[in-house]
Amino acid sequence: MKPIYTYALLAALAAVGPALAVDATTTPVGYYSFDGKAGGNLFIPSLVKPAAFAGTLTAAGSTTLTVPASSLVASAYDQGAVYATHYVEITSGPQAGAVIEIASNTASVITLIDDITPLGLTGSETFKIRPHVTLKSALLDSESLLSPFSDNVTFYNADGSSTTYLYGADGATGWSSDFATADGDLRPVLPGTGFVLGVGSDVLLPVSGEVKSTPTIASLAANVVNIVGPLNPLAGATTPLNDTGFGTLTAFADAISVYVPGPLDTATSYVPLGDGTISSDFGTPTTDTISNTTGAVVIPVADIALTLQPGFTVTP
Repeated sequence: MKPIYTYALLAALAAVGPALAVDATTTPVGYYSFDGKAGGNLFIPSLVKPAAFAGTLTAAGSTTLTVPASSLVASAYDQGAVYATHYVEITSGPQAGAVIEIASNTASVITLIDDITPLGLTGSETFKIRPHVTLKSALLDSESLLSPFSDNVTFYNADGSSTTYLYGADGATGWSSDFATADGDLRPVLPGTGFVLGVGSDVLLPVSGEVKSTPTIASLAANVVNIVGPLNPLAGATTPLNDTGFGTLTAFADAISVYVPGPLDTATSYVPLGDGTISSDFGTPTTDTISNTTGAVVIPVADIALTLQPGFTVTP
């Protein structure tokens, strides 16, 4: 049985306490190899699913977005029995990068799961509708390298709890928390967020999808573990921590921890300095880097929307 990393462990460790926004040429659709270490790894899916629709809003309400008449196929993006299947990604204006989950849609109105009033959308922004990356789809290309009833993932929830899914514990190739059903397969992994991946031996896991070259806004819950990181699929490279967006968190209050993959028992802790940088000594901006395709644990003192920088540009 591989180690399963609990909320209590990460929270206790975190409480102690992508290359210089490199320009790189990459293809819009492709794959990378995640360098998984035996033990635990912070895993951020660094590729997204191709857009199912792109357009321009004509209006925005508290829980609705309106598009030109008959633009959409009714019910095409409706929420599933447990989870949302699609989300709206705002692609222009001050809230570019915002991710908004969809409850249902008609031919011209998208009904949202959450109240978006705080975003202050004008109703004229451009947007895309994307299918969610799910736990199943994030690691679909890696299934032949995973060990059933052993390799596992742990999600940290907004209420402070955690949920662990074992690969193959449904008796097939699903992700199960109950040893009976694939109840984790459709769990969404919102852009810029991730989970702890536990594997028994070092392994390179292939991950495929579409490159997202724009900023991503991740919603972080207060006083709990949030696993977040830029969507930067430049495998094998690193990014200065001060180029990720973590420096915009609440100065001298929000906690940022970067763990050593594998044992996950060694972390460097940082705090934002209030000037766009973070520091491990409460005074000097760090020069530390973070490995691309991984993330950090952030525990904010209040709910916050964190804008994560992509760390690279795409050449068409």
